[in-house]
Amino acid sequence: MEFELKKETLRFYEFSTVSSAVHEESTETIVPDYCPDIARIIDASGKVFLRSKDIQGDKAIVTGSVKVTVLFTPEGENGIRNLEFALPFNTSVVNQEFDRCQCLFAKVCVQSIETRSMNPRKIFTRVLLTVQLRGLRHAEAAFCSHIAADTSLGIAQMEQEAELNLITAYSEKDFTFTDEIAVPSVKDAVQEILLSRMMPSVQETKIFGTKLIIKGVLLAELLYRTEQQGITSVSTELPFSQIMEIDEVPETASPTIVLQLSGMDYHIGSDENPDDRHRVTIAVYLNAQAYLRCPVSFHCICDVYSTAYDVTPDLANLQCTGKIDVMNLRQSMRQTIEVGVVPSTVLSAAVSFDDVNISREENTAVLQTMAHVKILFLDEGNVPLVAERQLECTCRTEVPSDLQCTAQVQYGGDLSTSISASGIEVRFSADFTLEAAERKQLLGLTGLTVDTEHPKDTSQIPSIVLKLFDEDESLWEIAKRYSTTVDVIRSANDMPEDCTCGAGQMLLIPRKR
Repeated sequence: MEFELKKETLRFYEFSTVSSAVHEESTETIVPDYCPDIARIIDASGKVFLRSKDIQGDKAIVTGSVKVTVLFTPEGENGIRNLEFALPFNTSVVNQEFDRCQCLFAKVCVQSIETRSMNPRKIFTRVLLTVQLRGLRHAEAAFCSHIAADTSLGIAQMEQEAELNLITAYSEKDFTFTDEIAVPSVKDAVQEILLSRMMPSVQETKIFGTKLIIKGVLLAELLYRTEQQGITSVSTELPFSQIMEIDEVPETASPTIVLQLSGMDYHIGSDENPDDRHRVTIAVYLNAQAYLRCPVSFHCICDVYSTAYDVTPDLANLQCTGKIDVMNLRQSMRQTIEVGVVPSTVLSAAVSFDDVNISREENTAVLQTMAHVKILFLDEGNVPLVAERQLECTCRTEVPSDLQCTAQVQYGGDLSTSISASGIEVRFSADFTLEAAERKQLLGLTGLTVDTEHPKDTSQIPSIVLKLFDEDESLWEIAKRYSTTVDVIRSANDMPEDCTCGAGQMLLIPRKR
């Protein structure tokens, strides 16, 4: 008496748990000879450039630098000057799950920057970074899809079909994006760039065989000193596209792209005309990581028994993702910020966001984050000042309570300011991306032992049983309890295969012979 287990193997990727840390770096910086003495520090900001991210056993190591820009007023002069320097960092986080991961996703953000003048030629800077790391690892699960057995073994098997969404492909690529920022002719020409902001975002993806095409925009903003010694800014959206090589996946796969800055260069002028001060050429270095979810139909045996022998099934649980709904939500924000003085001109404004917190109210998901608004402006005496505020941003949407939600938020790119009698009015939008996923616990058969040395003793089981059907039971459970089969019960009760039992229905349950 023999039987054979036919198995089906799932091969996919899965994420480790997220590991978070706060990293601190500090430095003292000598003001270079080409810079004037510092009279007053106006503001400091930083851009994170990742250089490397490696996994060594259960430790993840991330290195990079923070490009710090300090705006200050010089002694004996009017206007604004800047000082830029790189602050290297090297941080590590331990997570036992990293040991089995093949690649690392890193999100490193500036939490705060503290800068103070020690004397007119030296400044002290302290930077706090928030670090969030998660690894991606290969995973494999083998389940029995069918049992081929001699009829004498009396094997009954329950099969199930599951629709899953699994990460089946991963790719990573470093690339450089080069373009020109055109300063409108109505604005004064650029004398010196004081501050730059670059925010890349993915707008569209498409799959062609082993090619993943990414289309996005780079939101670029420059604060600069004009040839007339004035201060102004220019912002624009620069489109970009990139092709990544991936394992072949269906066109129905859903890609997720994570972009991270790794460097940036810029200079005044264009390649054709280096003396054109109404153009700024930029080169942005980016790291792109992509993972792709694919719909997978999976067939396995979830329960088994024998009408003739005792069996010991080996069952395993697999936590996996079923149906996924992605929703894009825009929340418009409008707030008047009181600055304590009479503002005359807004020079620049920026918005950044904290991570999104999700709370549930029955079938509603409430997304909440804090928007950090920073405004550089001149008061009525043309003194440069900075106002910073935190604004709560909340968005609600209907989501079934049994779905697990994750969300991200990014600046919508439509920031505007206007001076009012009570301060500076700020308008912007927060673009939320909500992913609502069905979490499935797949119970499947991985092995089976049949005790053929000791047949079941069915002498105490009646040859036929009358049973009142309970809606909390299934025909499978009844057949398993009385060592018969669903087919035998259906045949004895003249029940077609597509017919279901109703509560209170009397069933004849003959013993299988």
